[in-house]
Amino acid sequence: MGLFDYDNTSIDSILKYTRENLIGRSLYDILEEFQNSEYKTYEDKKKGTPSTTTRKEISELSKGRYGNIIEECFYGFKPNNSPEPDIPEACLEIKTTPYKINKDKTISAKERLVLSMINYNKENLDDFYETHLWKKCRQTLILFYKPEKNQSILHNTIDRFHLYTWPDEDMPVIIEDYEKITQKIKEGRAHEISESECTYLSACRKGAGKEKDFTSQPNSEMEARSRAWSLKPSYMTTLLRTIVFNENNQQTTSLTTGDTTKSFTKIIEERVLAYQGLTEAELCKMFGKKFIPGGRNGTKVRNIIINKIIKLPPDNNDFIEFQKANIDKIRTIRIKKNGAVKESLSFKNYNFKDYSQEKDDEWETSHMYTEVFSKKFIFVIFKENSYGEFYLSHIKFWGFPDSLETEFQRVWRETRSIINHGVKLTVNQSNEGNVTVSTNFPQSSVNNFIFTKIHADGSYYEIKPGQFVGNGKLADTDELPDGRRITKHSFWLSTKFIREIMADKWDHVADSE
Repeated sequence: MGLFDYDNTSIDSILKYTRENLIGRSLYDILEEFQNSEYKTYEDKKKGTPSTTTRKEISELSKGRYGNIIEECFYGFKPNNSPEPDIPEACLEIKTTPYKINKDKTISAKERLVLSMINYNKENLDDFYETHLWKKCRQTLILFYKPEKNQSILHNTIDRFHLYTWPDEDMPVIIEDYEKITQKIKEGRAHEISESECTYLSACRKGAGKEKDFTSQPNSEMEARSRAWSLKPSYMTTLLRTIVFNENNQQTTSLTTGDTTKSFTKIIEERVLAYQGLTEAELCKMFGKKFIPGGRNGTKVRNIIINKIIKLPPDNNDFIEFQKANIDKIRTIRIKKNGAVKESLSFKNYNFKDYSQEKDDEWETSHMYTEVFSKKFIFVIFKENSYGEFYLSHIKFWGFPDSLETEFQRVWRETRSIINHGVKLTVNQSNEGNVTVSTNFPQSSVNNFIFTKIHADGSYYEIKPGQFVGNGKLADTDELPDGRRITKHSFWLSTKFIREIMADKWDHVADSE
């Protein structure tokens, strides 16, 4: 089977051509075959008419054009901005996207899958199945490759492919995402759209935020940032792990098994709100847990009860839907009568050495982005009543608005700089003889949204080679790039910021860039 030897009206033929002629071949091989061929387009090959057009030399190819080159030199059509699919005869769109292999040998998507631009003024805002997105990407051939650092794109190899056809079990969530986005457009609030408010399908920002990257929107004189429909990185990662590479050996449970009429968020909401109004004491009695007012393990007990309510299997880490949506573990929050929030909110510990090696151009694969900023949250809120008891009030689905991204990037870079230039340890001794150690990481009084501090069972610092101070143990520490060991750290949200989230102050924020 030679170059362009496929039937453009048959998906089976296109898949066979891809499997037998693209998989495992470098871009250099494909370009060499293309340049040696007398045919430069699919249509010329079909007509038997040698082509007269030429294309750029290999040295002029850019990294960002990899997918376009595959479309032109392997499938034989010119990349374009047509509202139709790339191969309209087969109603097939083609997308090329990178993946990576993590240190634990798992597979992850390197980025979101951008599908098509959103035209705020022309997009169908009422029926997903009549949108430009659906008409263009109803069937999408996704080509996966693993780029290597400091290596020419000529060495890139497509090693997996998948025909994506929008799984039935995901459609309630995707429709829900579509409606969230289009509702804001209808209301003249396209400038308030954030990727975080959606679960699988999002509206990602396009461009660098310059004047040309803003466009008009209906029902508002305010311009909005240009955006595109896209499938979120966590959704693409789950697709890679469970279907493309079939590497997910851990048993997973679906919230929507047997019911594809509701989104999993709706199912969770219904299960939790079935217990709305019940106090902590009443819930503990119902689920066989000991209730200790003000007990130190209160958060743990509440979390156990909520997990039972949503029917999370004890031997599973997550529902499959949680993985697709990059949902952080369910958090229970207590709000006092005066609106004060007592709970802190921490994230997964980071490794000092790994963190120190992250690069400025790797934001979307950084620890801060993947484990913090891109997370979606499920808060189950308990409010204090007139008797001082806390009762289950409501549930809140939330994510960081795009407007905070610049601040989180600043803290990410600041933290990395401190780690790389040397964490300063200050030993303090109280009048009672108690010894504590502080660092030069800015705390919540400086970094008002997110900051880094210790996250371990005990505190333990190596103040001199082999000399430790603290009440912890070696297992509570992590090694810095300079060889010292200090207490493990993670990122935390400030109590003030959590209170603002609970008060809905960050639910309607314009994109500042």
